[in-house]
Amino acid sequence: MRAVAETFLRLCGIVAACLLTIPAWQRGFYATALLSACVGLICAGSVVAAQIRVTRRLKRHEPSVVRPVDREKLRNRALLDHAPVPLLVQYVDGTLHAANRAARRLFMTEGVLREPPEALIAALEKEASGPEKRLIRLPSAGSAPRVYALSVGKGAGAGGIVAYLALTDIEAGLNAAEAQALRDLLQVLSHEIMNSLTPIVSLSATAEELFSECRGPAGSSHETAPLIAEALGTIRRRAEGLDRFVRGYRDLARLPRPDLKPADLGALVREIATLFMARWGARAVLDVVVPAGRLMVRLDAAQMEQALMNLLNNGAEAALGQSAPRVQLAVEMADHAVLIRIRDNGSGIDAALREQVFEPFVSFKAGGNGIGLPLARQIVRGHGGTLVLSQAGERSEWTTTFDVQI
Repeated sequence: MRAVAETFLRLCGIVAACLLTIPAWQRGFYATALLSACVGLICAGSVVAAQIRVTRRLKRHEPSVVRPVDREKLRNRALLDHAPVPLLVQYVDGTLHAANRAARRLFMTEGVLREPPEALIAALEKEASGPEKRLIRLPSAGSAPRVYALSVGKGAGAGGIVAYLALTDIEAGLNAAEAQALRDLLQVLSHEIMNSLTPIVSLSATAEELFSECRGPAGSSHETAPLIAEALGTIRRRAEGLDRFVRGYRDLARLPRPDLKPADLGALVREIATLFMARWGARAVLDVVVPAGRLMVRLDAAQMEQALMNLLNNGAEAALGQSAPRVQLAVEMADHAVLIRIRDNGSGIDAALREQVFEPFVSFKAGGNGIGLPLARQIVRGHGGTLVLSQAGERSEWTTTFDVQI
């Protein structure tokens, strides 16, 4: 109503100016005529200005009129807000900003993180020393802290952004993996320990009975002494087996994190070949295939040597049943990754047993302790790589793959 009244008064001013200006000029009242004309112009200008403001206001509130650039921004904002992973951006001044709804909810902010968690800052400042993901524990609103995997992508500097951060909640996955690992551990422990304790207990009781008979009539000791010796020898062997079992588990549990340093993989492979030939001699032939020139990669030379020796020894033992046992160690490059292939001309691994080759203390050869292959896989995984077996029924082929890190 106020706008209507103001417009009506301005229109009245324009009409009055028109009616007064010409008669005043004709009668010689020039000052009055000029003043009246100025008032009319001012009223006309104010009417035009008011109309322009109303037009702009209507355009601003028109929902169907959206520029293509604004439409793209709205679409991107909606996509970011629907992403379940908290996303952050880091600017050149070091400040962190929440980029979507999940991040705003996690850090309880509408934009900039005023006091970022120390774990997040430490993970950003820490130099990447290996291919493993950076895991951090962050407080969660209304619940206990949870474990997140931090992924960082470098920004090109557009808009002052130097890094993009994504936090993936892996707490549930870790809990499930931990529970499964515990079940597997208890299963192996119960199986191996009971296999050793059962004969120990039984033979101990037998030895005790035989020892009691030794105290009986004369001559009985000559008959029971060999039986006692045999029982005690079996107890000793089972106890030694149990000791090897515990030592093997200790080796797996105490495997340190790899100390990654630049190393010439070709030179390392040649050293491993020398060790292999010193152990196996003429019993098995080793073929080495290495690319020409230096192949510098970041790895723990001692651990990788142990892993490859375990695989080579396994291949040589599998090929001993052939007329000409042969093992091949080949190094290949593929898409910025190193592939190490170990082949043997043995009979391969049966399909029913293939899933068990990496289980600790599961061995398919006489006298094996079942530690070599699980330990090799743990070492390769520590380097951020994978260790896989070829298709069942074919000759055994182990392929170790990990990224090249110069």
